[in-house]
Amino acid sequence: MMGGYYRDKVAVVTGAASGMGLGLTEGMLARGAAAVFMADVKEENLNREAGRLEGQYPGRVFPALADVTKLDQVSALIGRARDFNGRLDFVFNNAGMGMTLPTEQITFEIWRFLVELNIMGVVYGTYSAIPIMREQGSGHIVNTASAAGLFPIPYQAVYTATKAAVLSMTESLQYELETEGLSFTVFCPGNVATPLFAGVGVPADAVPVEEAVEIILGGVENKELLIAFPKQIQEIDVLYREKRGEFDKLMRYMAAERKENYRTKGTYI
Repeated sequence: MMGGYYRDKVAVVTGAASGMGLGLTEGMLARGAAAVFMADVKEENLNREAGRLEGQYPGRVFPALADVTKLDQVSALIGRARDFNGRLDFVFNNAGMGMTLPTEQITFEIWRFLVELNIMGVVYGTYSAIPIMREQGSGHIVNTASAAGLFPIPYQAVYTATKAAVLSMTESLQYELETEGLSFTVFCPGNVATPLFAGVGVPADAVPVEEAVEIILGGVENKELLIAFPKQIQEIDVLYREKRGEFDKLMRYMAAERKENYRTKGTYI
């Protein structure tokens, strides 16, 4: 296991009470992080998981109830982490949610909600951390996007829009701020076996959280700007960029399959 990059560092993870956020929190603690500030909006889950981890890593786990759609709460979270020992080494802007629905079920309220959560939640965490990291001359911001940010997917117009925004923003900031000692990473996973699939069932091709964490933390340690996984996602991305006809055929097949699933089962799977 690699991990020297995380030893004695201070990190913030949003959406940390379950799924990818919880896995990333555990992964950094196991790699020797001095403190991980676990932020989540679900207080019961947060207290349970933070209490469990505190038993394994005493004095290094700090739960923080925070709604990432609220700038004041995100700013306070980032400041609290910095105050731990005067440094802020990592911010993982991970909180967010998926959205797979037919167009006729999408409302402007859904658009607004997902933009505030998936885009502005990442924006708040990123831009609250940047001044601190610029002043100290180092720091690494890691943003959660999705395969849906790499290429368009039918029945996910809202979701793909938010994740594409996260991807482009992160890449732009890397080129702008890398000369000041800041690093940025955006990861674009395919299906990962997390609670996001509650109610519809985990897809057969879903990657276990533990495997995803190994890929992500390894890529972050190597300072990779873009991490896309599993291999199938990389292959589809190549089709999108280099063999558009084949990609279009694949997406039209998916669109037809999802349309029929909604007609017969009321869900896309």
